[in-house]
Amino acid sequence: MLVGVLALLIFGLVLVYDSSAPSSSISAGNQYHFLELQLVWVVLGLVAMFIFYRLDYHPLRRISLPLFLIAIALLVLVVLPTPFSGVIRGSKRWLSFPISLPFLGESANFQPSEFVKLALILYLASLFSANKKVARFLSFLVPTALVVGLEVLEPDLGTAAATLALGVATFFFAEGSFVAALFLTLASAVGLVVVALSDPARAQRITSFLNPGTDVLSAGYQIQQILIALGSGGLFGLGIGQSRQKYSFIPDIQTDAIFAVIGEEFGFVGALAVIALFAFIIYRGLRIAQSAPDGFGKIIAGGITSWVGIQALMNLGAMTGLIPLKGISLPLISYGGSSLVVLLAAFGILLNVSRQTVVRRK
Repeated sequence: MLVGVLALLIFGLVLVYDSSAPSSSISAGNQYHFLELQLVWVVLGLVAMFIFYRLDYHPLRRISLPLFLIAIALLVLVVLPTPFSGVIRGSKRWLSFPISLPFLGESANFQPSEFVKLALILYLASLFSANKKVARFLSFLVPTALVVGLEVLEPDLGTAAATLALGVATFFFAEGSFVAALFLTLASAVGLVVVALSDPARAQRITSFLNPGTDVLSAGYQIQQILIALGSGGLFGLGIGQSRQKYSFIPDIQTDAIFAVIGEEFGFVGALAVIALFAFIIYRGLRIAQSAPDGFGKIIAGGITSWVGIQALMNLGAMTGLIPLKGISLPLISYGGSSLVVLLAAFGILLNVSRQTVVRRK
């Protein structure tokens, strides 16, 4: 699994530079701007992954509640009108701190919703592996609903949907009631759709998703440009560095829409290879969960693996027009500091579970 993670990480660095070079030259006067930032996050993430790989994961049970409470407090700071929160493109998702990185000239921004995913997994794993007679459904429902509710208030419906799916998956690995989880998922999905339709801008995005050809210059513009990129790549792509859509046709292409560059430059074959790498990582993660030495490790491994799978599926679904665009990044490949560092730390925990796995002989 580590080989697959590192392969996607290195490929992501190439894609971040490739996709962002034109916009970096215009906005920062340096075509390597986003690559330099991403390298910082990669180094920090690899250090975090190594630390959590070497440390025993069992003590995380004792600090899971404080970590979850810290994550909730950070989400509250995002929602409230504090000096650290701000509105970007109509939503509050980041905390900005008065700290700068002199060597890169970048302020410190942090997205708490990424940290809360890991905190939620650890907290639910601690609850469900305690071997106590607790109301499992309520133990899953209350913390998950609290996190999802705060993310809806930002508003960040895409992340809220991903967090809900992550909570349900973790509940599943804890051998919770499948019927209860399915009912909650369907009810929450209806609720998220109602919330989305209550806002004109989000409603327009859903309308353009259902009828993509009716609003190609406004709400449907981005998905149309993404599909043009994927279609023009053909079977083998235009070649590395040859993307045309990265020249300001797709906004912020190095983040959520980076898969468009993969399809355009590497074609269907290259896109399929990336999907295969994700499938391999998910397969290995499920094997780790299956062979984990205890229930706590099993739920952690299953939750982290589900996190990667859910986020990758949501991003790929949005890029191919199967679900509405909701600002979900492609794990390990898209540009972004918070998501990358926290996710690599989570992979370190997953590898630690694997390290302590007892091989069962049939």
